[in-house]
Amino acid sequence: MKPKKKPQRTPKPKNRYRLILQEEGTFEEKWALRVKPGQLRWLALGSILAIIALTYVTVAYTPMREWAVPGYTSSETKRMQAEAWRLTDSLSRELDVQSRYLKNMLAVLEGRVPQPDFSTESLTAAEDSGANTDALRNRSLEQLRHRVSEEDAFAVGEPGGLADAGIWMSPVDGRVSDAWNPSLGHWGVDLVAPANSPVKSVGPGTVIFAGFTAGGGHTVIIQHSDDRLSVYMHNSRLDVTTGDRVNSGDVVAIIGNSGDHSTGPHLHFEWWESGSPVDPALRISLAP
Repeated sequence: MKPKKKPQRTPKPKNRYRLILQEEGTFEEKWALRVKPGQLRWLALGSILAIIALTYVTVAYTPMREWAVPGYTSSETKRMQAEAWRLTDSLSRELDVQSRYLKNMLAVLEGRVPQPDFSTESLTAAEDSGANTDALRNRSLEQLRHRVSEEDAFAVGEPGGLADAGIWMSPVDGRVSDAWNPSLGHWGVDLVAPANSPVKSVGPGTVIFAGFTAGGGHTVIIQHSDDRLSVYMHNSRLDVTTGDRVNSGDVVAIIGNSGDHSTGPHLHFEWWESGSPVDPALRISLAP
């Protein structure tokens, strides 16, 4: 009896894959890679891991993390924010200081004792010693002198023209009706001119106040170079606003009769240097 032959098994064809790069126009093979199914799986897994690793590195160690990660703020952005907050706070305090300074300046111009923002003890001591209003006013002027020297409230006008040579033009074409008299609390000169006469800036500078006060009426204050101020009171109309830059001869107002301290149409003009009032006739050529 012949032994039975075992059936021969036909070997299964091995599955292989081929990755080919061809030129699109000529279909010329440029590159080929033969891989087995197992190798293809590892290749796909490796590619995925590589993409994940590249994404992590890109997000974690490049500026893209600021856009890719919600709520993330870089150290540079935090520094810039802190600097912006500091500058905002500094500007806010500076504006508050300048506001109080301007209010005190207006109070002195109107003959009132300003709020004791800078040296409360000195004003209190003067009141306790029975000092009169003139003494308090002088004390306030001393405080304002220090404030003007320490705080540059606004950008002053650029030097130039006649003002640099110490020659300042008259604010109106008129005559002096009431001269400088500190003993009577008259800290400037009164100039009479025809109705609707223009009031002009005596020199280049910056308008630091343009508004209405009870005593001075429609008032303009201009800051010039070297801590010099010119003050124009009792106007009927103002032609400038706070912050305006003006040159010598620019019209800033129209002469009038506004304010409680005015008894007729005229311009009350004051000149200040380093926080103290000065007789305008010593600096400006005025008609007698």
